This record gives sequence, C-alpha cells and structure tokens, in this order.
Amino acid sequence: MMSLSRRAPILWLTLRQFRAGRATWLAALFAATPILLAVIHRLGSRSVSDAEFLANLFLEVLAPTVVPLATLMLATNALGNELADRTVPYLLLKPIARARIVVEKFLASALVTSLTLAVGLLVTWAVASSGAERSSRMLAALLGGTLAGMLAYGALFMLISLLIQRALLVGIIYALIWESALARFIPGVKLLSIRHFSQSVFVRLLDDPTVTLDRALQLPSALAVLVVVTVAALTVASLLLRRINAA
Repeated sequence: MMSLSRRAPILWLTLRQFRAGRATWLAALFAATPILLAVIHRLGSRSVSDAEFLANLFLEVLAPTVVPLATLMLATNALGNELADRTVPYLLLKPIARARIVVEKFLASALVTSLTLAVGLLVTWAVASSGAERSSRMLAALLGGTLAGMLAYGALFMLISLLIQRALLVGIIYALIWESALARFIPGVKLLSIRHFSQSVFVRLLDDPTVTLDRALQLPSALAVLVVVTVAALTVASLLLRRINAA
C-alpha cells in the first residue's frame, strides 16, 4: 500500500476518496440490480433457458443501462468532485504531468467500477444458472462485454465532468436517452453508441449461434473502436486539464 501511494499518489488518493464516498455505494446498487432479476428468473416459470435469460439480460439491461449508470457514478466523481470542491488548483500544484493525473483518476474509477460490476455479474450468473447449464463461456462473455463498455464509458464521462458542471445529470440523460432509448430503435444511433460495441464484444466472445446482434462487429473491430474512444476521451481530458492550469 505504501508503495502504491508513492508510485501512484493520485490513484491512491482517489481510491481513498471513493472508499468513503456515496458514489461507490450507488455504483454497487446499480451493479446489484441484475441479481434481483436473476432471482426472479430462478423463482419464475422458467419459460426461457438460463443461457437465453443471461444473454437477453446483457443485451437489453446491462449494456444499455446498468453498465453506463454504474460507471457514471464514479467516473464523474473522479475529477468532477475536484472541480466542485475547488481543489483542482491544489491538485495541479503537484509536480505530476496532467496526463498522468487524468490516467490515474481514470484507473481509480475503473478499478472500483469493474470490481463492483464483476461481483454483481458473478452472483447474477451463479443465481441464474443451474449446475447443468452453468457455462464459463457465458461468464467470460458477460465480464468481457461489461469491462470493454465500462472503460469507454468511464473515459467519456470523465471528459464530460471537465466540460459540464452538472455532469451527473447530463450522463444520466445520455445513458437513458441516447444509449438506451434512441439506440434501441434508430439504427444510425445504434452504430454510434458505446452500447453497440460492448454488445458486439459480448456476442463474439459468447460465440453462440442462437444469440445474435444486428450489425454486430467482429471482436477486433469492436475492441479497436472502444480503445479509440477511451484513448481519445482521456487525451482531450488531459488537454482540458492543462487549460485549467493555464487559466
């Protein structure tokens, strides 16, 4: 722990802030939502198979709603709280490159978000799958699609927190309207949404002919787009932080 605090002080400081913050509990609450749906599936009439339920759960609930909202809670807090509390000038006084500040803040939010989502997914998978139908490939696809989408959402929401004061509200509107409602019904919006690329990752990792996605990208292409979005958002955020320093 002492080594981490010396080598990555911003990462360590942000993790400590998250530990005592309300945003972590909100992210955990969103991550736990699929568990409730899995319990309902387990206790219900079982009109669909476990695999079909989990696939639909990811494509229709996790990717468009749970993952972006859980990520939003922490990603907008990582730098947004510094701006709201007016502690950014003190942060920028440290002899640390602006890009490194952004990356360490991003890594902190990604670590906490991925942990909460992974725990929620693991419990969901265990509850929803019976022993005979418990597939490790399904679990890997759930985790892979979630992690890929979470990283891109995290970088985008962190950038938004530097651009807009009410980043949390804007992020909720973006997640519920653009990623969920519009991307569900308008093909052009779907192809411009992070949701579609994370769904493509899930479908390709699962490799099940019964689970399909309209205009699904190949795995390398979907991952490449998500990496580009992540890197581009972090780069712009670093440039914005330099402008704040100059001002």
